[in-house]
Amino acid sequence: MTLLAVTFRVLSVGLLVSSAVYGQSQATEQSRIQVEIQAAADKGPRFTVMNLSDKTLIACHIQFSLSSQSRPQAAMDWDPIAEGRGIDPRLGPVQLKPGQSMTLNLPHIDGAPLPDKVEVIAGVWADGETFGETDWVNKLLSHRASLVSAYEQAISLLQEGLDQGWTRDRYLAELNEKPSVLPFNTLRSNLQANQNSDADPTSLLHQMRGLLSRFRQHLDLLRQVKLPASKPTDDASLR
Repeated sequence: MTLLAVTFRVLSVGLLVSSAVYGQSQATEQSRIQVEIQAAADKGPRFTVMNLSDKTLIACHIQFSLSSQSRPQAAMDWDPIAEGRGIDPRLGPVQLKPGQSMTLNLPHIDGAPLPDKVEVIAGVWADGETFGETDWVNKLLSHRASLVSAYEQAISLLQEGLDQGWTRDRYLAELNEKPSVLPFNTLRSNLQANQNSDADPTSLLHQMRGLLSRFRQHLDLLRQVKLPASKPTDDASLR
């Protein structure tokens, strides 16, 4: 399967809620989100998601399927901030404001018919409200909550290292017991790529300060969203 939209995570499949078909678009039942497939786009098959609500969309779960088949071909999460994307307009929006749209590559299996349905089955608004199938809503929220904790730990580790003047090897040693999650993986990969940093302490210092600033930015963005205090439930209004 060819997946070109790098900010997505490929997931298993679930319940279908809304759809779009070739050459036309169909909004969700409350006309909050509209999806349209461009099967013959110049840069390959693509799809566009437009936010028709008065709220800002920060994350959603999307499924891709053939109308002739009972199960979707693929599924994705769109949550750029949770995937560690910085604020860079060249990479697309990190949130979908009212009236805003985004166009992305349509995932498909090479040699197989293109999906003719794109379905947004769950999502989270910036005010903390959610919609769609409960299991996918919970997974979106749980992933964000776990990242808040991971970024807090990574920031604390980086600050301690800067305060105490750790070497590259000391940072790597401290990371040995840390989980394989986004901020720690980012820190590991940066340190492993900079093998000459011990010979140039200034380079390591700048690198760690840069990561600290970046992690704080991502944590601030994650914290800006008002997440529900209790477990979300199905949004019956979308049924």
